[in-house]
Amino acid sequence: MQVIKSFAYRGATQEFSNRYHFDGGVPGDWNALFNAVVALEQYIFPNTVSFKMARGFAPGSDVAVANLVLSSAGLLSSTNGIQLPGDCAAMLKQATTKVSTKNHVVYVFSYYHAAMHTNTNTGPDTLWSFQLSNVQALGDAMKNGFTVGARTYKRTTPDGHLVTSATADGQVRHRDFPR
Repeated sequence: MQVIKSFAYRGATQEFSNRYHFDGGVPGDWNALFNAVVALEQYIFPNTVSFKMARGFAPGSDVAVANLVLSSAGLLSSTNGIQLPGDCAAMLKQATTKVSTKNHVVYVFSYYHAAMHTNTNTGPDTLWSFQLSNVQALGDAMKNGFTVGARTYKRTTPDGHLVTSATADGQVRHRDFPR
């Protein structure tokens, strides 16, 4: 599944998205899954980020089989946070049960734009602690599983290997937008 969001970036509206894969087959209720993932993501972003659309894909396909138009915004209170430039991002790193041909753990990464920091001595390279903890909460939910209806969803790699950890990076990262 994919969640598409937008925000102001260099004088224009810029879309960005996050894509997730889950264990099990095709969901029985795509809209319930979309709403559950959006509810997890909303606390990562300030209200300057708008949720636009969610798309669902059958395993192994890049053609959407389900779509939901969204009209919500981020819920992270930005009272003490300072938004960084749009190509700055928070990063979530998740180890998986998959190993490479050299027997190294394979990771899945997610980047979340609208990164923020605080006006303290930590400097602009340190992710705001509230945003950091919300990225970590999303990662933990994806690792441990979250329940929608009668089904529990756990994040996987595109080829079905489960995630085994979640680490929200405390440092602000850079992520370019596709041109």
